[in-house]
Amino acid sequence: MDLPRVVFFGRTGAEALEFFNLDLSAWRGCRVLDCPGGPGTLTALARGAGVDCMAVDPLYALSLADLERRCRDDVALTLERLAVSPAVRPGFDLSVFRTGKLEALETFLADLRDHPEAYRAAALPCLPFAEGSFDLVLSGHLLFSYAPIAAGGLSKQPDFDLPWHRRALVELLRVSRREVRIYPAHTIERRPRVHPWVAPLLAGLPSGWEAHLELTSYDQGFSGETPMLRLRRCTAC
Repeated sequence: MDLPRVVFFGRTGAEALEFFNLDLSAWRGCRVLDCPGGPGTLTALARGAGVDCMAVDPLYALSLADLERRCRDDVALTLERLAVSPAVRPGFDLSVFRTGKLEALETFLADLRDHPEAYRAAALPCLPFAEGSFDLVLSGHLLFSYAPIAAGGLSKQPDFDLPWHRRALVELLRVSRREVRIYPAHTIERRPRVHPWVAPLLAGLPSGWEAHLELTSYDQGFSGETPMLRLRRCTAC
């Protein structure tokens, strides 16, 4: 499967809890960054649980109408590709998957209208935050996902190459005081495997950080294990 661009494709807060292995009650009163947030509902869900959550995405610079249009177009594009992709196992219900994405969009748009301060236009690998601005930094469906196809990702373009991943990871770590979680840490194929860039990225991990892979319960149509990469400052271990 391949995609021509990074799609503006949201997940529900419940999905995010699954693929980040996230217990919001453990982060009540903390600052959390969702990067990129896309048209997802994690920020709204986290706020309701007493978490100070902010989402960033380069497309947040667009108007509400343009964001809705872009998301609907990208959901349609992605579902078209998934419908014919050998990476998706037989029997996976794409109609239910689609419904969840559009429901996420509606919740996202309403929350953006009501809480615009929680959404900021920004992009990796250069975030507009001071060092250690957040207790927890989450990054879903960008790193590893949009690596070139030859490296197990979705992109035909070389933009998100290994040097870009190194810069992005360093930036995620820079703005976090305690922890970073990245999903997926696997290849995009029927039977996922740990992404081949995980090892070289961890080999260059800045001092003071430790990392490990965790299995998740998130189901997006693959067969087999779908790990997340979890990184913690050693002082927080």
